[in-house]
Amino acid sequence: MINVYKQEDYDKALQLKKRLLMYYFIGLGFFLVAVAVLFILYLRLPYASTKEIKSKGDMYMSLNCVITAIAVILSFIYLGIPYKRAKAYFRLLDDIKIGQKVTNVSTFLQNDDSITEVGKVDFHTMVVLEWSDKTQEFMRRHVLVDKEKPMPDLKNGDIITYVTHANVLLSYGLKSEETVFEELEEKGEK
Repeated sequence: MINVYKQEDYDKALQLKKRLLMYYFIGLGFFLVAVAVLFILYLRLPYASTKEIKSKGDMYMSLNCVITAIAVILSFIYLGIPYKRAKAYFRLLDDIKIGQKVTNVSTFLQNDDSITEVGKVDFHTMVVLEWSDKTQEFMRRHVLVDKEKPMPDLKNGDIITYVTHANVLLSYGLKSEETVFEELEEKGEK
């Protein structure tokens, strides 16, 4: 069986999540320092009202508003896109680590390289033909394969054993011919 995920993938995802959050707080700290400096400069202006002092005060407050607006906009963009995606990927790996795994045996049909987004994580799909006991017919199943991982190198018609968690491929391998013939013989006896 070829394992798609390893412990180091989990560790890298955790480090990426922490690193992105650290970068955000460092950037936010710079914005807060700039806002505080401008506000202190505004407060230190003399009380006497002249055109020059008034224009300086207006400039400080305008810069303060611009810096605050930029910080808020960049926070929404940064926390809404890269950090949220890294957090979702880490959550997926955390769920895989502790979640229930299902083993299936199916016939491989093809790999689909189009990108599917599920829970803020990008996936390719592996299409397999699987027997449904409920409907008593073969059905196509689209198994999610992480976009960052290589697609399974299989041929159309290969009988494979694979392990999934929430329809995400965790490991796969070719089923040996001996077990295929044994299963056919057992079905023929019934």
